[in-house]
Amino acid sequence: MKNLDIRDSHHGDIGNGNTAEEEEVEGEEKEQRREYGQERKFERAGSGEILQTNRTQEGLKIILRKGNIQEECSDGIVNTISEDADLSKGAVSNAILKAAGPGLQSAATDEARTIRLAYGDVVVTNGYNLRCQRVIHTVCPHWDQGAGSAEKMLITIIRDCLSKAEKHRLASLSFPAIGTGNMGFPKGLVSKRLLQEVKDFSRRRNSTHLKEVAIVVHPSDTQTVDCFVREFKGQTQGNNWQSSQGASQSQHSKSYVGQSQYPKSYVGQSQQPSGAGFFGQVSSPSLGVYSMQMGHMTFEVSSGDITKETVDVIVNSSNKDFNLKSGVSKSILEGAGLKVELECSEIVKSPRFQPCRMIMTSAGSLPCRHIMHIVGHNDPEIIKETVYNVLKKCEEQKFTSVSFPALGTGQGGASPSAVADAMIDAVVDFVKKRKGRFVRSVKILIFQTAMMTEFHESMKRRVGEGVENNGILTKIKDSVTTFFMGPSDELSTHDNFVMEGEEFAPTVFQLCAENPQAVRLARELVKNLIVKEQTEKTIKNPYISQLSQEDVQKLQAMQRELTVRIRLEKKGPDSLICLEGLSRDVLTADGHIMDMLLNQERKENRRQKALLVHSLVEWQYQDSGTMVPFDMFISYDLEEAVKDNSKVTIKINNEDYEANVAHKRAVNITDRREIELFRKDLKDDTSVSLPAHWDDMKGSLLMLVPLTPGSKGYNDVEQEFRKTLLNNTILKIERVQNEALWKSYQIRKNLLEDKNKHTNNEKLLFHGTSSDSITQINNHGFNRSYAGTHGAAIGNGSYFAVDSRYSAGGYSKADAQGLKRMYLARVLVGDFTLGQTGLIVPPAKPSGKDADLYDSVTDNTSNPTMFVIFNDVQAYPEFLITFQ
Repeated sequence: MKNLDIRDSHHGDIGNGNTAEEEEVEGEEKEQRREYGQERKFERAGSGEILQTNRTQEGLKIILRKGNIQEECSDGIVNTISEDADLSKGAVSNAILKAAGPGLQSAATDEARTIRLAYGDVVVTNGYNLRCQRVIHTVCPHWDQGAGSAEKMLITIIRDCLSKAEKHRLASLSFPAIGTGNMGFPKGLVSKRLLQEVKDFSRRRNSTHLKEVAIVVHPSDTQTVDCFVREFKGQTQGNNWQSSQGASQSQHSKSYVGQSQYPKSYVGQSQQPSGAGFFGQVSSPSLGVYSMQMGHMTFEVSSGDITKETVDVIVNSSNKDFNLKSGVSKSILEGAGLKVELECSEIVKSPRFQPCRMIMTSAGSLPCRHIMHIVGHNDPEIIKETVYNVLKKCEEQKFTSVSFPALGTGQGGASPSAVADAMIDAVVDFVKKRKGRFVRSVKILIFQTAMMTEFHESMKRRVGEGVENNGILTKIKDSVTTFFMGPSDELSTHDNFVMEGEEFAPTVFQLCAENPQAVRLARELVKNLIVKEQTEKTIKNPYISQLSQEDVQKLQAMQRELTVRIRLEKKGPDSLICLEGLSRDVLTADGHIMDMLLNQERKENRRQKALLVHSLVEWQYQDSGTMVPFDMFISYDLEEAVKDNSKVTIKINNEDYEANVAHKRAVNITDRREIELFRKDLKDDTSVSLPAHWDDMKGSLLMLVPLTPGSKGYNDVEQEFRKTLLNNTILKIERVQNEALWKSYQIRKNLLEDKNKHTNNEKLLFHGTSSDSITQINNHGFNRSYAGTHGAAIGNGSYFAVDSRYSAGGYSKADAQGLKRMYLARVLVGDFTLGQTGLIVPPAKPSGKDADLYDSVTDNTSNPTMFVIFNDVQAYPEFLITFQ
């Protein structure tokens, strides 16, 4: 969508004084401060500005504050001290000592009772002249670059300080940003660990007395402030808190269409806080680290091991098959473990995979959250484009932090100076084009420290550059988006993404008039015309959840071709697509999308009809003396041809045949070979009956029957569930009674017994899934289009586990209430063999007959832990277990 910048020549009177909106916001903030002061008696005036206030689900309040720890008004404060207990060493400790008086040093020495303390030791003293009852002193180690136990020691220190506060019955405790100063701990690591430990302490119900924990960061340490703010917001979005935003954010919630978030600036003037619009000075907060502020983003270059990074995303430079295991890529894949290698393989070998330059997987055993795998290159222009695209992808996924290696400088052999310029150019472009609201921290890890100079010099050349300002239409568009769709921070980050619009050069309107009033009137007229040409539409349709990757690519192409923004949210039956843009283009996009959904609906209707036909009729053909059944879709097509008395093209052994159902013959279209067809009517097949213990279906196609706790059926299922010591609480067990599915399954079972000449074909196996898939599975069985979404390491089919613990851990996704689902299913594994990535049917048996296939595949033929089937009717979802 195009951006327009409206500039006026008469702005002397615009923005002077407070607007009504500004006065209203100030009034709200005063009211919030009054309410905050009344909320609890022990929370007196702090040392600085409250940035965030959150509360755990158990009620423990967490506050982020800019200020000085020695001025904290709290029951207890935490102080980091040296091993010799000399409080004058260290900036924080010395500031606390000066404010408390010499008595604090004497008390610390007496309590230490030794000449030299060890890392992790904790000493508690009175507060003396401080505004607290107790000071909890602790010895923090130096950061070891992740090579030793420094991180574990930091976690132990935080836990011990919280325990000491509870032991001394303190109602409130204030932490500094432990370890981020001379100790050299990464700021992101400290913010993540400190908040996580406070949350865990609360969850363990250990806070009988402790009601508030404050984290106090010095105002000059803007990088640490940013890290903690990001962590607060990130964990709030992850539903770990009952969020209550700080007062500093209240202004943004009052932004209306056409109004600025910063009321005192005029149109065309920078509307960012002071300093945010420029690239700051390059600083070196610790040895081997260079950092600078780029607009809203902190950019850092340091030497270190990328596998130790605790960021949202690390980048792995790989090859086009995403399986490179050399250099940094080898370290990343080995550190992440086999799980990530299998994920990469699954993505690349998926039938719908289109060659691309970037894929994303989980982090496996690494401390980061995700890994972005890119196709490595040594061309600086391609490196620049790749870095920019990674940042855009991180923004789409609402990630806040990302770490890169120095791309192309290892085996790629690219010039370090050219790579430094290319990578930093990409970050600069990303910031200048205002592509990021979520990405706040970008780090480049240099393995070869000799290259640090090249990156440092490139950074210094950016100092003082200005960040381009958005035009007024961008602000209008953002406001309209907020007005129609709500703040994007509130969108779910799971199974939902934004396909970003193309970038356009801004169109500039310069308004000139005799007086400010005429300028304002003209500006309002232009804004109204722009807004009038925009519209939005929300499409809600259950078939949105079944859109394929190919469909999503069509949406992305549509967005590029039209002046329209498309947001797709996959939420099962509540899935939706939001359109926003020029009215005519929204209308066009709406028509195309409805055609796509109609196509999905036709596919699902065809599947349901085929499933019904398959339970009544089975079409077969003879191959080398063996009767081979067609799948349910070919059976359906043949049965439809019977109704119409027509011919139909079908596939047999992946070759096209023209079937004449009247003569029950099929002719190969290429070489004219003929095959005889057989039709078996199953309606009167007495070999297929419903189980005697089922409840009366009363004409229903589907029934879910709750099992009574303590009954034999309930106990049998529970026993299977707990065979592997799974101790989760079972809330209910339901028997799935689906006549069509049961009959299809039994027919298939009888066929396998005839084919395999034995009855050992069936196993009871587990299948974990999400609440969104329950309705589909209960009605239509295990369909590969939604049952195989978790992985395809040994084949593109439906996966079942021998171990309930395996299904519960990785594949039973909790819903909003924390409930999980798992099926205990009957599965016809039949004769099985070892699976492999990319299989769409089981491999052929050694008999040499093309049609003589194995019935399923497994991960280990001698000791299987999972099975994969490739025919929908080979599994029956017998019991649905809901647990937590």
